[in-house]
Amino acid sequence: MACDVKLSGGWIIDGSGVPRVRGDVALSADRIDAVGDLRGLEARETIDCTDRILAPGFIDIHSHADFLMPGVDSSARLEPFLRQGMTTLVGGNCGFSPAPVTDRNRGAVRESARLITDDPLEPRWTTMAEFLDALAATPLPLHVAELVGHGSVRAAVTGPLVPDAPDAAALRVMERHVKEALDAGCVGVSTGLGYAPGIFAAEEELVAFARWAAERDKLFTSHLRAYSCVSPVYPGDDGAVPHNLRAIDELLRVARAAAVRLQLSHLIFVGRRTWPTWPAALARIDDAYAGGLDVAFDAFPYTAGNTTAAVLFPPELLPQLETILANPEALDAVRQLGHRVFAQIGFFLEDIQIMHANAPDLDRYDGWFVGDAARAEGMEPFAFYGRLVLESHRNARVLNHTYSGHDGDEDALRAVLAHPLCTIETDTFLTPSGHQNPASYGTFPRVLSTYVQAGLFTLEEAVRKMTGAAADRLGLRDRGRIRRGAAADLVVFDAETVRDTASFASPARFPIGIEHVFVGGAHVIDGDHYDAAAGAGRVLRG
Repeated sequence: MACDVKLSGGWIIDGSGVPRVRGDVALSADRIDAVGDLRGLEARETIDCTDRILAPGFIDIHSHADFLMPGVDSSARLEPFLRQGMTTLVGGNCGFSPAPVTDRNRGAVRESARLITDDPLEPRWTTMAEFLDALAATPLPLHVAELVGHGSVRAAVTGPLVPDAPDAAALRVMERHVKEALDAGCVGVSTGLGYAPGIFAAEEELVAFARWAAERDKLFTSHLRAYSCVSPVYPGDDGAVPHNLRAIDELLRVARAAAVRLQLSHLIFVGRRTWPTWPAALARIDDAYAGGLDVAFDAFPYTAGNTTAAVLFPPELLPQLETILANPEALDAVRQLGHRVFAQIGFFLEDIQIMHANAPDLDRYDGWFVGDAARAEGMEPFAFYGRLVLESHRNARVLNHTYSGHDGDEDALRAVLAHPLCTIETDTFLTPSGHQNPASYGTFPRVLSTYVQAGLFTLEEAVRKMTGAAADRLGLRDRGRIRRGAAADLVVFDAETVRDTASFASPARFPIGIEHVFVGGAHVIDGDHYDAAAGAGRVLRG
């Protein structure tokens, strides 16, 4: 009996972290049919993989591309993900999922989607179950798993900019939304404590959401309340404990109280004065893990990350942000606060690169750093930045530099990536317009080349971080491994030549060395050819 495809003579790295072995992998339909010495097995197609690595398809454990997936051109837009070996992405991160949608948050969903899609999104769904069904009816270029976002749930019930704690009745409605989403197949609950409305949530509210995840044995993920040693999130605090460490402590308490599996999202250290806190941060996580807490984290292999321009402002300003930024006196007070905090953390407006201004009069500055754009406009940097936020309706996309390193100083970044509890993510916005994040093009090849060559880990451990470890965190039992019966999601690459070519200056460049990618048995990357019409991706329900 013949298989559909036989990958012959390669080095198999199976995703578990064990040393590679030479062998063959047979694919039939969307499953791995056999692994080992398959010289006697007939195949409709045989691909010679001599001296190449056969690995499971890479899993992006933290993505924001789910908002793009219902679009008719999603296959073309997401080509950079497939080109770097990604076969599965996880959406709904940082507290933002495409649903639930109600009259309270429909306008906010429509407008805020511009951050990721460039255009307002008109949801055709109201629940996460309906969104998953919409995805299932769409030809998908790769597999998608979804988290349900605390921020989306809270906004659907009480509104997107309401700082007041939800009352008991509102919490009951939130519980219904969350449990319905989890029962429909969402793989966990996410929070975004750096963004409205998540930034308004007290610890008691977070514990409730975490317990709902725990009751369904699902993952609880969180964007921390602070990633810098000083933050306006903790006003009046004496700073004796760096704020990013306070934020980690908060989530560890929440996880213990709820007895939930915790994933700390994109563990980063923002600003030059925050970098030295990495040993204390990892020690806290190690101690919690040693004490029995099921905790891990993820990270991207770059010293900059994308976010919304509005993320810099304190939570108390968010409900009236436009009014404040349009008032010269109020803006001056914010400027003084900003300069003080920036000096304390070693991060400045000049460290911010504009990805997409999302405002017609400012779009010409896409790719520029804020300081350079301000000078070109004849404006003081803070005034320019306020204008950027105002004219984009808070939806300007930016790349903040000095994340866990800068200009060759990567001690914090490398310590995080090397840690055995770290999985790999992209955390990118990938849109047709603007300046791209190089992570959209090179994340996984960069790990396989730069950081393996630097000695942070073996190639087998790098693959584990990007496949088996991520699948285990998400409860995807048939993903992330090369073994009989597992999903036929595979990557074939040349370990000698694989590397990223994208940079912050020229980000939209494909990697080299990724030779074949299979999604559900479909051969979507074959050398230079990308099969955008394959539509082999599936919705993965937990």
